[in-house]
Amino acid sequence: MAASNEYSVAVVGAGPVGLSAALQLGMNGVDVLVLEQRGTQSTHPRAHVVNARTMELFRTWGIADVVCSAGLPPDLATGFGWLTSLSSDAFATLNYVDDHTAELHSPERLCSCAQDRVESALYDRVSEIDSVTVQFDSEVVALAEHEDGAVLTVRRNGLDHDVRARYVIAADGANSTVRDLSGISLSRSEPLGRRMNIYFHADLHEVTRSRPYMLWFVYAAKTQGILIVLDPTRWVYSVELDPQRDPPGDFGRAQCHELIRAAVGVDDIEVDVVSVMPWQVDMAVASRFRSGPVFLAGDAAHRFPPMGGFGMNSGIQDTHNLAWKLSAVLNGTAGESLLDSYDAERRPVADYNAAQSMDNARRQKQSAAMLTKQETLRQLASPDGEQIRNDIAAGIGMLSEEFHAQGQVFGSVYRSAAVIDDGTPACESTITDYRPTARPGARAPHVRLRTDSGRCVSTIELLDGHWTLLTFGDASAWRRAADHVQSEVGTPLRTFGIGEDFGDGVDLVDAEQPGVWRTVYGLDAGGAVVVRPDGHVATRWCRPPAQREEQALKIALACVLGRAGTTRTPASTAGAVRGR
Repeated sequence: MAASNEYSVAVVGAGPVGLSAALQLGMNGVDVLVLEQRGTQSTHPRAHVVNARTMELFRTWGIADVVCSAGLPPDLATGFGWLTSLSSDAFATLNYVDDHTAELHSPERLCSCAQDRVESALYDRVSEIDSVTVQFDSEVVALAEHEDGAVLTVRRNGLDHDVRARYVIAADGANSTVRDLSGISLSRSEPLGRRMNIYFHADLHEVTRSRPYMLWFVYAAKTQGILIVLDPTRWVYSVELDPQRDPPGDFGRAQCHELIRAAVGVDDIEVDVVSVMPWQVDMAVASRFRSGPVFLAGDAAHRFPPMGGFGMNSGIQDTHNLAWKLSAVLNGTAGESLLDSYDAERRPVADYNAAQSMDNARRQKQSAAMLTKQETLRQLASPDGEQIRNDIAAGIGMLSEEFHAQGQVFGSVYRSAAVIDDGTPACESTITDYRPTARPGARAPHVRLRTDSGRCVSTIELLDGHWTLLTFGDASAWRRAADHVQSEVGTPLRTFGIGEDFGDGVDLVDAEQPGVWRTVYGLDAGGAVVVRPDGHVATRWCRPPAQREEQALKIALACVLGRAGTTRTPASTAGAVRGR
């Protein structure tokens, strides 16, 4: 930009969501200023679930291995346990998704890594990018929107100065200042209750006995809550507050130590209570995710109960949807109207995740209400309570949607002007069951492929933040079309021919059983899918298009990118069969 206080994008908030936005924009060469009110990075863990879809993004950004090494070892994060104390045997367990099912859906796996460690990994990666500047101790106190951007008044070291930006991303949390300054309202639910998270350090190796539970649901006479293991020595104990008896300010260190020791079941353990944080079990979704040049992401746009682990993941995936669109508009390959698709695509996902997270919270509350009755607690701890322990173990399946949400993780299908419907029947996932589909709007599904050198790759690895065209069979005609469109439209388009056998124009084949990729992607010979930089399908021709490949591709990209003077390709043409 012309002046030192002018940027293409200003990101407000340097948590995982804001840093994810800055990282992607910076990787695309966009000049970004990140403004953070805090004086340094966060040290409170908050969230800890990084689902497999987010791990796919982290792999593309080059931080997946760092996040994995900073989290729980995979063999210690395979399930969930219900116990009378950490030192007792579990009377009920629930495993996470088995390896076979997980392998069908993604090349990545869920990782349990504390939010502060995720934030640190993102910050280190952002620091490597010259076009991104991160400023701490920078509070946004005023905002003025203009036709050509926004002016932020930033208070730093007691002085106010203005920052001009073409676009602003509000990633400043649930109490977002930028959201309020933009006049965007927030719809809140009635709270289901209040909880207190006690963050503490303790060496519990001998007590846990290497049992692989990410969450330990404790039901003892003296305390009931959830122990969350962040790494072998860092823990959070989450307990429900009684509004009549438990004002948050009354939680002193002595009470915290007493609760933790009761939950662990050992009186003489050394415990270092780092902090306590009260919170409400509720949800909120903004009425819109855009106001002129301002876009909301993460908790500024939506807030969910943590039951299911969709808060941080949804926020990071918000930025994955938004960053490529901002980059395309800023570099001139897309029209301004493309940015309207952000709200159209991400707000329905937020509504869905919010509602499901609240359902998870209700079921967990119902389960806890049954287990916290004094007679139940007595029987659970009694040698004679085998029958009730067995009954509870049999009923734990009622919570499966919270822990087995593969359809919710992978199954979102966008509907907007940035997607061209191909007229095929919808293939809807449920919360727990993901049904892979390459229908426009869906995440391009994971299928294992093999190169001619024998290397095994996932389709997800082919989609590395670029526009990608995948075709069944000889890709020669589509490759020529992509080259012509790239020179005219300015959008690089990587092309791969995928077949059942190697031959002319075929780059990859199914890694195992022939025909799997073709079936999952729903293509006949000569058909193709165009995948956007965020890994979602922009359009699909199930068979060769009615027009020449070059013309079909040019029209489709122009429509998706919101380029002026283009006419939307109807579904009947997008999936039409070439006349014979």
